[in-house]
Amino acid sequence: MKKNSPPDTASPARGPVVFVVATPIGNLSDLSERAIRTLASADVIAAEDTRQTRKLLTHLQQTQGTRGIAMGSPDLVACHDHNEEQQATRLIGRIVERGEVLALVSDAGTPCISDPGFRLVAAARDAGITVHPVPGPSALLALASAAGLPTDRLLFTGFPPTKPKALHEEVQGWIAASASVVFFESTRRLGKTLAAVAKDLPGARVAVGRELTKLHEEIFRGTIEDAAAWAAAHENMRGEASVMIDVRSATVESAGQSIDTAREVTRMLRKGASLKDILQELGPRSAAAGMGRKDLYRLVLEKMGKA
Repeated sequence: MKKNSPPDTASPARGPVVFVVATPIGNLSDLSERAIRTLASADVIAAEDTRQTRKLLTHLQQTQGTRGIAMGSPDLVACHDHNEEQQATRLIGRIVERGEVLALVSDAGTPCISDPGFRLVAAARDAGITVHPVPGPSALLALASAAGLPTDRLLFTGFPPTKPKALHEEVQGWIAASASVVFFESTRRLGKTLAAVAKDLPGARVAVGRELTKLHEEIFRGTIEDAAAWAAAHENMRGEASVMIDVRSATVESAGQSIDTAREVTRMLRKGASLKDILQELGPRSAAAGMGRKDLYRLVLEKMGKA
């Protein structure tokens, strides 16, 4: 095996090298064989919570012998939001000095996706160390794939703001982006957050996933108002939920707003404004009203008699 190549065979990788390893979000069967071999051959594992990762390693030690995968005894090191900056420097220095293989994992899912890890990855790349992704489970993609909502333009925003004003401003950004939005939220705050977002995105189509890949997996699909009511009726839910909103399906563009935009286009054309001038001036305003740039472009061409 060539130095730093991914561990797709039984031969161990040679360091210094970093592997970003996705781990199950609930169903242990979702851990790929490549991920298992990577963890088995790692010299050190940087984990968001060593207790969670130790449970996973114990499970692998008990189950993988029959598949001919011998689990090593890697050093398990905590690397989380509160110590990652210091740990990144120390760990990268260590694997360079010792020529070791480091595996980065989070509690569940793919590291660096609303989880710790990007500082360590950045430090590795800055040091000229190869970083290999070992893709796998992700709550973000799991929900998006099963929601039945548009994925041609997808915006992931992590956890939404908790303060009403900041959340309102965040949603205005979603409207301007004209995309389907995916975010994570604690089940404790889910109903309140959905109710607040519904004020800015009335009627939007929504999918809410909880316990994804687990025995009691549930994906609720309906309007955002229905989703808020559903969440309020499930106050005893625990953990985190994944939420996907088809922002473009919301009825944020009222008839009055549409008429006002059309009138503004007509007024500017009468004053001799060019297509570029109109798009520059009305673009931000129409986006805030829920009209995308392409729709505004078509409206202007219509008014110019060129549609």
